[in-house]
Amino acid sequence: MTTEHIAKLIAAAKNDLEQGIYYAFAFLAGTRPSEQLGLLWSEVDFERNVIRIRRIQERDGSLTEMTKTEAGTREIPMSAVLREMLLAWRVRCPRLGKELHRVFPGPGRLQEWPKPRIGGGGPLLYQNFRKRYWAPAFRALGLPYVTPHSARHSFISTLQAQGIEIGLVAQIAGHANPTVTLGHYTQAVRDGSAAIEALDRAYGG
Repeated sequence: MTTEHIAKLIAAAKNDLEQGIYYAFAFLAGTRPSEQLGLLWSEVDFERNVIRIRRIQERDGSLTEMTKTEAGTREIPMSAVLREMLLAWRVRCPRLGKELHRVFPGPGRLQEWPKPRIGGGGPLLYQNFRKRYWAPAFRALGLPYVTPHSARHSFISTLQAQGIEIGLVAQIAGHANPTVTLGHYTQAVRDGSAAIEALDRAYGG
């Protein structure tokens, strides 16, 4: 996908209050699908403006308190667009009982706003995520289809193209070794705000 394609998808997602965050998140945070689906609201820190990646969701929907690699346990800075979308989603997000739990839960049944949903709040399995949220967005927008994991590659490529040094990109992406991110190592000398500004520049945030 081109930068223009991604900007189109994110613009549509901002106006799609029920599903937009599901398909925009990976482009804005660079997470693996298992990390996205395993994210809890307790790890979204609006005060510090970071998302803590601490766990993954397994194929059966259960949560594992570990990430793919040790470097996978990390903090991802929130761009203005991502922060705004998450704040809006927090109001509508299906609860587990009455409590906010998963950021990307199964939807339950939607009633006319502002009536609460019926059910929902539990795990959303990966295959259902792709079928209900991911693929329909690309079809509706007439965009070339990519997998959720490809969104992570786009995130990493965008940061690199915007001149963010490889050490910082590797840190945000959760790569144990920056050579995974690129063939050579560059020390991370800036904090995550430089990466946020790069994403906002690229996607017109």
